[in-house]
This record gives sequence, structure tokens and C-alpha cells, in this order.
Amino acid sequence: MRRLRRLRLALIPAVLLLSAGCAGSTDLAKVTFERTTVPAAERENVVASAPGTGDDQGGGEPQAQEAAFTPEALRPIDPCALLDEAEFAQFGDTPEAMRADYSRCGYYGVDQQGESVGLTYTLGDSVFSEAEQASQEVAGLKTHVQSVDGDGGGMCFVRVITTDGENAKSLTIQLTAKVDDVCATGREFAEHAVELVREDPPHNAEGTGLLAGLDACETAEADEVAGWIGDEHRQHAYGLHDCTWSRTGVELQVGFRISYDPADAADVEEIDLAGATAYRVLDGNVYPECKVSWAHGPFGDGAEFEVVTVSMADILEEGVDTCALATEAAEVIKTRIPA
Repeated sequence: MRRLRRLRLALIPAVLLLSAGCAGSTDLAKVTFERTTVPAAERENVVASAPGTGDDQGGGEPQAQEAAFTPEALRPIDPCALLDEAEFAQFGDTPEAMRADYSRCGYYGVDQQGESVGLTYTLGDSVFSEAEQASQEVAGLKTHVQSVDGDGGGMCFVRVITTDGENAKSLTIQLTAKVDDVCATGREFAEHAVELVREDPPHNAEGTGLLAGLDACETAEADEVAGWIGDEHRQHAYGLHDCTWSRTGVELQVGFRISYDPADAADVEEIDLAGATAYRVLDGNVYPECKVSWAHGPFGDGAEFEVVTVSMADILEEGVDTCALATEAAEVIKTRIPA
């Protein structure tokens, strides 16, 4: 199995990335980002692909949840094992897999003509209007396809809806390549990935992904959250490994990441967390937000770690002690995570 390297690229909002495609000054094939979904009204230079013959099923009623594509089933899957190498051969040799997180993996290289190629897989990608607007189908699942007009090449997002309705999620393929029909090629990669997940899901190798299969929303009880941020809060699972509890002005978030050791971060405060060492930092640039992070354990045989982060943000209110609350929440949440 090829060794995976962490993709250490800055994460930027999708709307900026899509806008950059118009200018042609950014190598989109080598860019990956944390959130690939923004409301349709905010996008620029994005055109929904024309419905394919026999593919259309429209938004319609939410599709039934297929067992193979529930968040629980998708969490332990290795996104780097979804590549159709035979399909990628049209570009040339397969580049090294670059795992950006539990649920995201990318391949970045050049084709036989020296043109940039970028292919990214994201499992459990949170989507919004795309689920309602999906008008195509891939392997029996409704799909939202968008092409992005780029200078000297093309980019396409193929979002196969895996969980429909409220809190919708997709298996998202992002392909940047100079081919005649980048969306048709992206659909081929998507179909292979969907069928693989459905028939023979490739799980993380033994000894890796210890947190990958956990639901971050199950690390805190509703009454505990109410004590930290107040009653009448709302819960939202973004992606597969983050959970946010929020009410107007205050937000608590728990996230699992593959990242560097938080001990190596700049300007962090070392704290004792229920007998273990954690690292705390307060960011007040936009609004007070305090993050408490710790390395749960190494990930694979590289230099990466499985990292837990508990953050508390005071967005609108005044006087919330975000670090005290983040630390208190982290002490509880840490006890819920298996050693």
C-alpha cells in the first residue's frame, strides 16, 4: 500500500476558490479546502451541467437512506482507497495519495501533456441546496453535478447524495483536468467509488483511524451542553467528524482531525486535562474563541496524530469565559473517547 502523506495546504473557503477559477492565476488542481459547499446564490462561474439522457430524477422527495451510506458506515472508510486507477491511467501514472483528513484524500499531478490534474474524494461532505437541486443520478443515487469554467482547463464537482433531507451529505468528487468533458470523467470516478462503498467498503488499515469511526455528537449529553451554552441550543453534524451545538451568539464544537501534534503549535498554553496534557489557545481576532486540543494517539506510521479539539466561541454575547467553558467541556468529552 502506498505511503500516505498529509496534505499540508491552506484551507480556503470554497467561494474564493471558485472565484479564482475565473482569473486563471491559481493552480486549482493543487488546492483542497475544508468546505466545498456554499449556497448557490453565492457562487460565481458555476454552471450546473445539463441533465444527461435518462439520468434526471429532479429534486423530488428525499431518497431513502441506503445502509452502506449512513454516516456510521462511512466514518471508518479510507478515502484514499476509492480511486479507480484504471480510469486515472488516461492522465498518466497515479500520483501518491495525499490524505487530508479522515474523510478526504486527493491525488495531484500532471497528465502526459504536462497539464495539472487534481482529484479529491470527500466522504460525508455536508451539502445544502445541492441535495434539493440534484437532477442527475450516479449508480442509483441522485447526484448534483457542477462544472466550473476555468482558464486552460476545467473543474467539476460531482456530489452523490448519500444522506438526503435534513443534514444532507454527499460523496463529493472534485476533478480538475484538461479533458473534453471533465464532468463526464468525474462521474466515472464517482460511480466507481459508490459501487466500491456499496459492495466492498475499504476500511482504514488496522492500527489507524482510532477516532475515525466515532460520532463526535455522542461525546456530550444534551443537559451538559445546556449547562455550557444554555437551553434551546441546536445540534448540527458538519461532515463526519465534527459536531456543533449552538444557540444565538454562543457555539460549542467538537472535532476529530488527522493533524500535527498540537504541542507543536505556536502560542499555546499547556494545561492539565483530567491527568493528561492538553493545549489551549484563545483567539480573539474576530470574536473570542478558545480551543483545547490534545493528541489522542499517532495516526499510521507517519508524523501525523489523531487530534481532538474542543472549542467554545462567544460570537455575539459579551462576558462569556470561553476558555473556562472549553476546558470544562473538554474534561467531560475526553472521558467519552475510548483510549
